[in-house]
Amino acid sequence: MTYEEAMTYIQEAGKTGMSLGLDRMRELCRRLGNPQERLSFIHIAGTNGKGSTAAYISSILGVSGYMVGRYVSPAVFQYEECIQYEDGKGIHYIEKELLARCVTEVAVAVEQMAAEEMEPPTVFEIETAVSFLAFVHWQCQVVILEVGLGGKEDATNVIEEAIASVITPVSMDHKRVLGNTLEEIARQKAGIIKKEGRVITFQKKKTAQTVIEKEAEEKKAALTVLKKEDMIRISADLKGMVFSYQGENFRTRMPGSYQMENACLALEVCRQLPPPFSFTKEQLLKGIGRAVWRGRFEVISENPLIISDGAHNPDGAKALAETVRQLLPDKVLHGIMGVFQDKEYEKIVSYLASVFADVITITAPGGRGLDKNVLAEVWRKKGCPIVSTADSVTLALKEALNHRGEEEAVLLFGSLSFFRELAIDDFWERKDENGKAGKREKNQCHAHFGEK
Repeated sequence: MTYEEAMTYIQEAGKTGMSLGLDRMRELCRRLGNPQERLSFIHIAGTNGKGSTAAYISSILGVSGYMVGRYVSPAVFQYEECIQYEDGKGIHYIEKELLARCVTEVAVAVEQMAAEEMEPPTVFEIETAVSFLAFVHWQCQVVILEVGLGGKEDATNVIEEAIASVITPVSMDHKRVLGNTLEEIARQKAGIIKKEGRVITFQKKKTAQTVIEKEAEEKKAALTVLKKEDMIRISADLKGMVFSYQGENFRTRMPGSYQMENACLALEVCRQLPPPFSFTKEQLLKGIGRAVWRGRFEVISENPLIISDGAHNPDGAKALAETVRQLLPDKVLHGIMGVFQDKEYEKIVSYLASVFADVITITAPGGRGLDKNVLAEVWRKKGCPIVSTADSVTLALKEALNHRGEEEAVLLFGSLSFFRELAIDDFWERKDENGKAGKREKNQCHAHFGEK
């Protein structure tokens, strides 16, 4: 296959929909020679903070000289970011040629399954298998594997061993698939815990923590639970945050009230990794300070001030509201929102209704996108004074900027899926290590820090 043919194949596979379970994935991997068995994994599940926590872990490993693969879900700005590796020079997305080669190999196995009248793998299962082949090709020393949905029956849970299982805060999300109670959802997330493995978690809700503790006990896994009192926020602004964890100070370039918790979880994970992994204090400092994760309260332009955030569930919206009040207490904010219809969008709006002077709604791309008019009506019911709609995020952004005052800001939030449209827009700015901004080239890979 060419790259274009591989992308068409992926798009066609995506039309079959989603189905949890590991039988298809096990069979697919078996036909590929079980590439996952040649890799070491840090497996991450949870509701919020998976991506940021993974970014911090990857950064620490990268600056420490390790070759670390990372499987990201979903892609935000370009498809290739789903499968990436990080080393001392920064983050590198999968090359189009390698992607096409791996998709071709997986497609052959899928065709063999079809010829034997076996149930075809889902697109996420295909992509996960592709990532395993790429990580083996790169000879990654460790892979950070982020679950797609849940954990217990997620395709990534085909791995039988992990050097660490990481569970970020669990909250109510994907209720139609994972369960109607926090306990049921937490049980699905805790399904990534391996027998006699190593588990590191931070939870805000006792119910979720109890489920994780019980699962770890049943599997005789060593459990480390982070304590909120070990984390102290020292200062925060739009350029990042200074915090203390267990008496040591760190600075992250990612703002957001929740980033301290994500960074602390990542630090503890790295401290708990078995030999031969080891890190100096300087490597931990540099790794935390260098990490980025796009679309999470990210300043994408300073003048005009434009911020993006992937708040797509109630807890994410609550954290966003808290961050806005901390970092932008006197700013008039103009909001742009798009979200999937299977999200608790009314609760999201409830947390953010008092934050914005006005809101423009868009329909998030894909079949799951909530109609912009339905979303607009929710904002009106929640008391937002001015609500309008737009046919795309670019048009919405232009409209918001047209009526934005000199000291006012625009905040895009909701589904990460609509951020990709902005990747080729002229609003994006590029920043060097000192925070100095300059224009990005269109479609530029954002994370090659060795080139900044």
